Amino acid sequence: MKPAARLQSTIEILHTVFEGQKPADTITTQYFKARRYAGSKDRRSINERVYRILRHRAKLAWMADQVSWEHEPRQLVLIDCLLQDEEVSALFTGDQYCPAPLHPKEENALAVLSEVNIEKAPDHVRFEYPEWLDTDLRASLRGHFEATLNALNTEAPLDLRVNGLHTDPSNVIDLLQQQNIDVTKGEYSPYCLRSSKKIKLAGLKVYKDGLVDIQDEGSQLIALLTEAKDCELVMDFCAGAGGKTLALAAEMNNQGMLYALDISPKRLFKMRPRLERAGATNVELHPIKSESDPWLKQFESRVERLLIDAPCSGVGAWRRSPESRWKMTSELLEDLIGRQERILETAAHMVKPGGRLIYATCSLLKRENEEQIEKFLTGHPDYHIKPMSDVWGDVLHTPSPFDGNFMSMRPDLHRSDGFFCAVLERKA
Repeated sequence: MKPAARLQSTIEILHTVFEGQKPADTITTQYFKARRYAGSKDRRSINERVYRILRHRAKLAWMADQVSWEHEPRQLVLIDCLLQDEEVSALFTGDQYCPAPLHPKEENALAVLSEVNIEKAPDHVRFEYPEWLDTDLRASLRGHFEATLNALNTEAPLDLRVNGLHTDPSNVIDLLQQQNIDVTKGEYSPYCLRSSKKIKLAGLKVYKDGLVDIQDEGSQLIALLTEAKDCELVMDFCAGAGGKTLALAAEMNNQGMLYALDISPKRLFKMRPRLERAGATNVELHPIKSESDPWLKQFESRVERLLIDAPCSGVGAWRRSPESRWKMTSELLEDLIGRQERILETAAHMVKPGGRLIYATCSLLKRENEEQIEKFLTGHPDYHIKPMSDVWGDVLHTPSPFDGNFMSMRPDLHRSDGFFCAVLERKA
């Protein structure tokens, strides 16, 4: 594909992304499946530009405002080309498969934009976040505000989790190296392997054979800190696509019973091929209607480990899903916080005396994390928090990188997505 044709593809993909019906990675995958003529260099170039624009959408939109442009894909791509010092007139030619040629008004606007200083933009533009989140982000990140937000605007590495049911990390490293794929060990999880480059896992034998799966290191740690080994009854309350379910099954070595619950049957049952590939045989998939589903009453005071990977704002995952930050609203955040409280309330009665409730999010907001735990403990004196350093030492046998009661991972400090985890124990 010619460079100009790649630009046109970028514009087409962004139109679909901005409709907000599907995640950007799903859209790009489907786009290229329908266009087999696009080579690997074409796909890489288009993906890089699509995600660069999504990560810098606030800056590009702010610049568009300086010349009264709409925030449409064509306009944002034009500004991106300008910022990349590309010859815009040579790319917007109107030739076959290429963007339409520049209008005189566009040429004049680009001349004005070439003199704009982005450093004069307000913080929510420079650091790429919705303005309504400013107070929450500053209160939550404090002295790490700029460093964390800058890290959330970078490209995330690919983290793999070695399946403990099959093999050990060193064996997988050797197998990957045989296919010219270099990975390094994660810093915290003993099962984490990290690649700075994207890998087509679907075609690799180590993936087909269930030796590895995709899972961020922070997410791996949450499953490990659940300490499900040797437990008879474990529950993944908000299982989603099943990343933590798979990790829990491996920790349990297929012993005991592991229930994976979710309100979306479609999302939950998509886990089946992953379970089969991984060789996980102790998992029961069960859709629930809500956090107050009557089916849950049978588990009252029975569950040894109950993991709540709570629905949340997803602030900590902005590296991987940069478009998601613009879908969140203050009303949706309040609704999520209410759901988190209701899920915790239901879960509180299901954990057996002496058992543990593990609350986790991929958010960095205190209102979804520390403040939720504070409210829960105030209303449930039969629970107490387990200091993270104690749990970490018991499970991982290494010095804990976290002081105090919680695991709070940040991309700028831990090179993981942003994650929060609290371990609560019900008094025996």
